[in-house]
Amino acid sequence: MTVSELIEQLKSYPGNMRVLTLGYEGGYDDIGLKTKDIVFDVNSKDTWYYGSHDEPGMVKNLGNENAWQCVVVVRV
Repeated sequence: MTVSELIEQLKSYPGNMRVLTLGYEGGYDDIGLKTKDIVFDVNSKDTWYYGSHDEPGMVKNLGNENAWQCVVVVRV
C-alpha cells in the first residue's frame, strides 16, 4: 500500500477518529510512524510466520529492483 492509497482509504472516516493496531497478544495499541525512510526487499520471505518483506538491515543489494523506500506504522 502506498501513502496515497492509505490517505484515500482514511478519508472515508471522521478526522477525529482514533487509529489503533492489534496488541501483541490481545487488545489494541495506539500507532506511531517511523519518520526515517527505510529500504526493504519486497516479497523476499516465503515462510508464513515471518512478514512478507525482508528486514531493512538484511537487504543485500540496494540496487535490487525489489528494494523500495517505505514508512513503517508501529505500536507505541
